[in-house]
Amino acid sequence: MELRQLECFVACCEQGTFTAAARSLDLVQSAVSTSVAKLERELGTRLFDRTPTALHLTPAGEAAVGPARLALAARQRVRDAVASTSGELTGTVVVGALVNVHGFDLARAFAEVHRAHPGVSIAMRQHPRGTAGNIAGLLDGSLDLALGAFTTVPPSIMVEPLAAEPLVLVTSAQHRLAGGWFRLADLAAERIVDFPPGWGTRAIVDEAIPMRDSVIEVADQGFAIQLAVSGFGVTLVPRSVAESVPGTPTARCLDHPLPWRMGVAWQTALTPSLAARAVLDALIALRRIEIRA
Repeated sequence: MELRQLECFVACCEQGTFTAAARSLDLVQSAVSTSVAKLERELGTRLFDRTPTALHLTPAGEAAVGPARLALAARQRVRDAVASTSGELTGTVVVGALVNVHGFDLARAFAEVHRAHPGVSIAMRQHPRGTAGNIAGLLDGSLDLALGAFTTVPPSIMVEPLAAEPLVLVTSAQHRLAGGWFRLADLAAERIVDFPPGWGTRAIVDEAIPMRDSVIEVADQGFAIQLAVSGFGVTLVPRSVAESVPGTPTARCLDHPLPWRMGVAWQTALTPSLAARAVLDALIALRRIEIRA
């Protein structure tokens, strides 16, 4: 089994066709399809079901993609280690992103990495399932690091806290709770603008208010705020997100702060590369943990 075979296999997983995978690797299509076919012969099973328009992973392919990504990541770590002996840190760090980050200076952290290590590139990826999707990306090896409002994680995932703040209730200016305080019981009769399952904010709200009138799910905190301010419903967002939109009416929880905690995570089975460690260190250096109502 050769690393080139694994590289072609992973590219096919990500691109969906032999043609697109070959283009991403700067190879001819026949080289990619031949490499994958050879890998299948060595493993004694088909990794893809082939159709005229797309490649679909078989159960064996699903099982192989995670270890294949880890093997390719290990190859990159060898390259990084050799490059570091000359004092040059290089490599690409794939980071699972959050849709909105206002309570943490992510741009400053990345700028610090660039100033110290100009050979390091950062690739940001956003998953529609939010934090849950980022955890999946860490487990399958497609992400080096991931940001998220982690509530629960598998034992194989390590999380370093970066920021913490309470959730606040966003309302219209005419709402009875606007600019004041609320109790969780007050929200039982409210129309709630929710976020998709898998988002960290959604997990916090699910636990705090399991019985509620969820009238819509949106994957955009800015749009959720617009809906709330217009009177469509109310929504819970991190305080810094609400404050990023001047004039947004908010209410604070009287029962207790609803803590939203952001962290950076990685898979413990795979030691972060030197480049990923540089990004991780820059993030941790700017941590901001604060909970206030």
